[in-house]
Amino acid sequence: MGCCSMWLYRMLCFLFAFLLFQVNSSSISLLSFRPPQSCPSEHSSALIQFKNSLSLVSDSEICRDSYPKTESWNQSIDCCSWEGVTCHSMTGRVIGLDLSCSLLEGNLPSNSSLFLLQDLQWLNLAHLNFIDSQIPSEFSKLRSLTHLNLSYTGFHGMVTEQISLLSELVSLDLSTPRLMLDNHHFNMLVHNLTKLEDLFLDHVDMYLVRPNSFLNLTASLKRLSLYDCQLQGKFPSEIFSLPYLEKIILRENHFLSGYLPKSNWSSPLRFLHLSETSFSDELPDSIGNLENLEELDLSFCYFTGSIPSSLGNLTKITFLHLKSNNFEGQIPDVFGNFKKLIMLDFSFNNFHGLFPSSVFNLTGVTDMAFNNNHLGGPLPYNISGLSNLQRLFLSANLLDGRVPGWLFSLPVNLALLDLSSNNLSGNIESCMLSKLRNLQELDLSNNSLLSLSSCSNDVNSTFPKLNILCFSSCNIHQFPSFLRASETLSRLDLSNNKIQGSISKLEAEGWESLTYLDLSFNLLTNVDHFPGKTLQTIDLRSNSLQGPLPTPPHSIHHLLISENELTGEIPSGFCNITFPQVLDMSKNNLSGIIPRCLGNYRFLSVLNLRMNNFDGKIPRMCTDEGSWLRSLNLNNNQLEGPIPRSLVNCSELEFLDLGNNNLNDSFPRWLGVLSSLQILVLRSNKFHGPVPNLRSTSFFTSLRVIDVSQNEFNGHLPNKFFQNLKGMKDIHEQPAGPYYIGELYYKDSMILTIKGLERTFEKILDIFTTIDFSSNQFEGQVPEVVGELKDLLVLNFSHNSLTGQIPSSLGNLLALESLDLSSNKIEGRIPMQLTNLIFLAVLNLSQNNLVGPIPRGYQFNTFTNDSYIGNLQLCGFPLSKECGESEGTEAPPSIFDEDDDNGRALTWKFAMMGYGCGLVLGLSMGYIVFTAGKPAWLVKIIQRAPNQKVRRQIQKTRVRRNKPIQPVL
Repeated sequence: MGCCSMWLYRMLCFLFAFLLFQVNSSSISLLSFRPPQSCPSEHSSALIQFKNSLSLVSDSEICRDSYPKTESWNQSIDCCSWEGVTCHSMTGRVIGLDLSCSLLEGNLPSNSSLFLLQDLQWLNLAHLNFIDSQIPSEFSKLRSLTHLNLSYTGFHGMVTEQISLLSELVSLDLSTPRLMLDNHHFNMLVHNLTKLEDLFLDHVDMYLVRPNSFLNLTASLKRLSLYDCQLQGKFPSEIFSLPYLEKIILRENHFLSGYLPKSNWSSPLRFLHLSETSFSDELPDSIGNLENLEELDLSFCYFTGSIPSSLGNLTKITFLHLKSNNFEGQIPDVFGNFKKLIMLDFSFNNFHGLFPSSVFNLTGVTDMAFNNNHLGGPLPYNISGLSNLQRLFLSANLLDGRVPGWLFSLPVNLALLDLSSNNLSGNIESCMLSKLRNLQELDLSNNSLLSLSSCSNDVNSTFPKLNILCFSSCNIHQFPSFLRASETLSRLDLSNNKIQGSISKLEAEGWESLTYLDLSFNLLTNVDHFPGKTLQTIDLRSNSLQGPLPTPPHSIHHLLISENELTGEIPSGFCNITFPQVLDMSKNNLSGIIPRCLGNYRFLSVLNLRMNNFDGKIPRMCTDEGSWLRSLNLNNNQLEGPIPRSLVNCSELEFLDLGNNNLNDSFPRWLGVLSSLQILVLRSNKFHGPVPNLRSTSFFTSLRVIDVSQNEFNGHLPNKFFQNLKGMKDIHEQPAGPYYIGELYYKDSMILTIKGLERTFEKILDIFTTIDFSSNQFEGQVPEVVGELKDLLVLNFSHNSLTGQIPSSLGNLLALESLDLSSNKIEGRIPMQLTNLIFLAVLNLSQNNLVGPIPRGYQFNTFTNDSYIGNLQLCGFPLSKECGESEGTEAPPSIFDEDDDNGRALTWKFAMMGYGCGLVLGLSMGYIVFTAGKPAWLVKIIQRAPNQKVRRQIQKTRVRRNKPIQPVL
């Protein structure tokens, strides 16, 4: 009985407890269940008011997927359902607003209703356009913000320090080109925002921020982006040790230097981008400790040394760019671990040795570039990777051997293949190329042992996507017939080969889509047919074309057909060209008059007809207002009459060469209004009268080359004319170069008498300066003002009737390389100041009335009798006539201050040793020139920028780095 009672008691207790639990659970559920709260009316009104303060624009240049998010905003609907609006689940208050890329623009005043939404935690206004607005200080009212994105919003001016009051911020993005941060405002940000994990300041002008300020960044930082912020100075390497850092981008801060730490890296680091900065030193072994690294971009920096083998530890790497540094040595064979690698670029360095074999076993890589190094040897015969390769750059190396067959068995998605400028050999057949069905660009140029041929079944060789084909400087003897099937081909370069015969309609059958065709430096004899109706550039220079000049299609922009054997007149069809920009028909046997229509083309930039047999008058040029004519070269024809006054309308004219004709006119002083004119050549014509003194100080201010030699000019040398030559007065800072006068594709050329020899300049350095007034009838004295032209390299007043003394001011022409005052009536002593001309290579004072001792010292110790012959009263070295005691030679004046250090004197000792060697070399070359008749190779060597070396020694240069770019096929 007792047991039953106990059991019954326990059951009743259990049932009571169970019922009590059910009642409580129901009560709790009823209490906790509440319907979502709607958006407060004041929030809804504030949002509508903010929307109405801005206007919609039709599209965005930056956001591809822009659309007007605020179109869904309707006050009759709960604002929590509006697009871009997020509300708190319990209170309904607006805590998030994302209007990025929503096509809104306008002002953001300090009283904007946006600042009434003080519960906001996330605010994204990226890519809105707040026209001419600064960041309002009222953002500080939004104290709950954890995420703020104001990137590319059009804000300008200094970032308000009130942003630093948002102490809850975890993410801040202010990336905008017109914003600024100085050291004070940046320090306030980093001191107060201690919870930051993301800081993005791309394009913000931080020129005044000292790099050491980054040491104050919070340890919680995970992502830091400072792309193109104009930072300069030394970046603290300690930043790379922040414990949670995953991403750091410092790209395009060109004057920001630094080095990578040798230890204590942040282990979570996944993205490291330092491209186009001044980071330097070696790549440390510690780089291999970054086992989480996915992207490493060190391109266009100043890193040196070899690549550490520890790089192979980066097993998660997908993007590896070391382009354009000074790395050297062999590339370690560590690529076998890069299973996830997609993009690889080691181009433009100094690597040598063989390609690491594991590179060719990468399966995921889509882009691979090793071009512009010194990598040699043959490519491997077989490979097992590159199954996803789309672009391969191996150009400008030392590769040799036959082109392996696997290159033409690569995946069908291969779009670009560049093996140019190597030593590859063998024969490429069209059926091999046709396997690459998606190939768009192929460059095998500058492999002199490589040939190209067609297969027997060329009808099956189709190239559905081939757009660019370059086989320049190979061993091609005829047009490959498979090209007739290349219907998509737009750019074809077969220059510098051995192709003979003519361009027939049959050969050009498949070239209907061509816009660019380069067949220069071949053996072509005739042009029966120009291909296509869309051709814009055709280069047929240096062939053996004969017969009449062919008429190009109306679409042509650039026609280069110089150095051939064409005859007859320019056909009338040239007047139907729609948009000509460069017409070069020089070095032919063309004759007749120059068509008037060539002077009517508004967009014609270059007209070169030199070395032909054109006669008659020069047609009126630049008849259309706003003419683009930059270069006019009519040298060495049979043109006559005056210079057309319409040339004064050629406001863009830089280069004018009318030399070696029969022109009869006075000096064209009116050309002085052309502010861009740099080259003026009137030599060997029938120009007459004085060269007048100029009234305006703005005439001829840009002139750097003037040659009026071998004419009939008379009168005194014009003082004010030389005073105006500002382009020759200042010793300019010489950037890395060389740079030539002309355009990207076309360079101007001219013939001048330099250092006693007539030379052809196929390209003209923009630092070259010369004055040649020789072989005229000038009289009077050499103007003192000529000594102000400190940038002058060549001065020739020979074969005139000049009198008086040599002005001592010529000793100020410290860049001068050649001085010729011979065959005049100059008298008096040779000024000692001329010994200051330490780069003077040629001096000719012969056939004058000079007296007294020849100065000694520096370059004057190297000149021979020929420099002084015909001056009977001169004495001293190198003449056999010795000077009397009363005529003793003076020591040369020092061109340096007396308090210069002894190192300068030591420099002179080395310099004089160099000049002694240079004299021997110069005499040897002179013998070759005068016995062999100016071999072309020697002329090119002499012409190859000696002036650039001169300027580097006479001025403090600011050398800018001129990085090469990825070659464009």
